[in-house]
Amino acid sequence: MTQSWSKPPVSILSRTQDHAYLPSDYVLKQKALSSKTVTVDLQWQDKKQFAFTVNEHVFNPSQSIVGQKLVDLVLSEKVQVADKRVIDLGCGSGVVGLCAITRQAKKVLFTDINPHIDGIQNHPLFRTCDEWQVQDVLADVPDSSYDIVLVAPPAMVMEGRQIASDTFESGIFRPSNLYDKILADSGRVLKPGGRLVIWLRIPLASFQTFIEFLTVAAGKFDMASATLLAHGIESSICMDHEKSLMGRWMYKFQKGGLSNDGMWMFLSLTTRTS
Repeated sequence: MTQSWSKPPVSILSRTQDHAYLPSDYVLKQKALSSKTVTVDLQWQDKKQFAFTVNEHVFNPSQSIVGQKLVDLVLSEKVQVADKRVIDLGCGSGVVGLCAITRQAKKVLFTDINPHIDGIQNHPLFRTCDEWQVQDVLADVPDSSYDIVLVAPPAMVMEGRQIASDTFESGIFRPSNLYDKILADSGRVLKPGGRLVIWLRIPLASFQTFIEFLTVAAGKFDMASATLLAHGIESSICMDHEKSLMGRWMYKFQKGGLSNDGMWMFLSLTTRTS
């Protein structure tokens, strides 16, 4: 399968944090990035789009390869949100939903399990028609009320203990059943013909998990409509984004071999119309 995950023309730059001194370990890096409230500038195609705030204890997207790709899909209008009611699921700082507003989304719901997202409603782009909500997936959203759900779930599965929903952990760890909950809730809240855009990491060593995902999705979505918006091998994507030789070596060391690597994809699914 030919890789279609090109590096997007997106940069998410903190005004105050020095990324040169961040830990190389992913979890420790995200803990450091979320250790204080920061102001971040979003640039796309070398032009500043807007600034936004990442609250303390909220996942910081400044080094998120996946987050940058989703931002690009919205800003480039490969995912068209104009005149649509959009859910930014797992919104964190709200950057994806804010991008949807700049592309004339009719309404945006910013929602996350982390209560520290409070403050999104104060952003200058946030309108009276927009909403923010703290909830588990989409538990409190009415049926058939939205047109598009945008979501990039955490890649790392946490088992053996509960994920701290009020810390950065909720942005990097997920329970093993989260994909199923996203499919069930999205299928319920989307209107007929509504669209779920979801990021998946599928381990190459257990690719059957993708078949299992599609089997569950078939209960709510028209599988003939399934579209790959972007896909590629994790290690190749990460090395393409990494600027330092040390970082490239670390990716090659950590992801070298079938047992550690994975397939990344943004998948679009459409709910049945009848």
